[in-house]
Amino acid sequence: MSSIAEGRAARTDWRAILLRTLDVLSMPALAMLLGFLGGAIIIWITSGSIETIGAAYAGMINGAFFKQRGFSETLVAMTPYVFLGLGLAIGFKAGLFNIGVEGQFYIGAISAVWTGIAFPGLPAIIHLPLVILAGALGGAIWAGIPGFLKARTGAHEVITTMMMNYIAFRFAELVVSLPLRDPLSTAVQTLRVSPNAELWSLWQIPERLSDPLNALGVALFFALGAFVIARWRASFDPSTRSGQAFAQDARRRAVVGGIVLATGVIAFLALPPLVKIGWLFNDKYDRLHIGIILALAAAAAVWWLMYKTTLGFEMRTVGANPNAARYAGINISRNIILTMALSGALAGIAGTIEVLGVSICRCLPLFFSSGYGFDSIALALLAKNNPLGIVGGAFLWGAMRNGADLMELNSGVSKYIISLIQGLVLLFVAAPAVVRYLLRMRAPSQAEAEAPLTRGWG
Repeated sequence: MSSIAEGRAARTDWRAILLRTLDVLSMPALAMLLGFLGGAIIIWITSGSIETIGAAYAGMINGAFFKQRGFSETLVAMTPYVFLGLGLAIGFKAGLFNIGVEGQFYIGAISAVWTGIAFPGLPAIIHLPLVILAGALGGAIWAGIPGFLKARTGAHEVITTMMMNYIAFRFAELVVSLPLRDPLSTAVQTLRVSPNAELWSLWQIPERLSDPLNALGVALFFALGAFVIARWRASFDPSTRSGQAFAQDARRRAVVGGIVLATGVIAFLALPPLVKIGWLFNDKYDRLHIGIILALAAAAAVWWLMYKTTLGFEMRTVGANPNAARYAGINISRNIILTMALSGALAGIAGTIEVLGVSICRCLPLFFSSGYGFDSIALALLAKNNPLGIVGGAFLWGAMRNGADLMELNSGVSKYIISLIQGLVLLFVAAPAVVRYLLRMRAPSQAEAEAPLTRGWG
């Protein structure tokens, strides 16, 4: 009977999570619908033809999903959005508006490139994690400075992060133009990073796994994933919450250890021959890389951090009510600084992945970013700071970004209509009462839980 009760409790937990997620994402979905409808009306007014609307949206869909390498390019564009959206969501949950993710994106890229150039002899199992860590550290430090100023002096993070953006832009120009510039290149760009520091494209995986050290690194990644999944699954076990876990703790550790060890060994022994026998990604011109896997792992990690750890609970409490958090003994200053650092670290990883996995030269060119950081602000608001929603929103944002060129080519509609649609979506997300009025919806009986985007001055 106890096993049946435990199974029912686990199903109830899953059902509650699903219903809560659908409830959170219902209003953003309606905002997206109205945003595209508003874009259609504007296309009709400016072009004078209803047929142009169909041609524009058909071109966007075709460019994002059905043209050659269209779907993979959408995933490539999606990847930095996931990291940046997650970084912003962490800040929003804690009541902080980190508008400086674009600058942290730059600093992360600079840190990663320097690390990739400075240690050319390291194997990939060390060098690749090292450059990702360097990018995260660079972004964390850059965001931690406004966090420290906020915690100690009350300086508003919107102003300080905005100012830090411009410093980051000019600093990147200085680094690319002088100390790290490639003297043999006619273009203004840094030296190429070491091949062992490059992010693997998916078509390279069979070749990369032929190196036993690379295979060992992948096996460790799989083992870590198995450990996290086992611990995450244990968090839904009713016996953990009922106090029955103490007697079973040793047995569970043994089981988890066996699963982790078996996963690592199987991955190390089986993956290299399997990917040589058959591998779906054989197009050498396809830019899709392992960053998409890291992005999905980061979304799961942020969800676990925010909803399954004491630190995440403290961050959300500080964001919801700082006075109550202070009364409960939570260190407000520490949480502000740590939240900003984590937000910046995710933005720094986004910059790292964009340089090491997407840039043609595997270097940092003078003109690098295309506004990913600013677009991600709307993305985080669209997803209501929900990590799962951010993954879906990032996919949609990446599809719109990737399909914009073919939309313009097929219909003659400017690709910048995408920015207008995103602006309309942000408007409707920020004003749910407008959505209810337009769709004749009844207001909910309970007030919606909105993320506090920013606090008062000082």
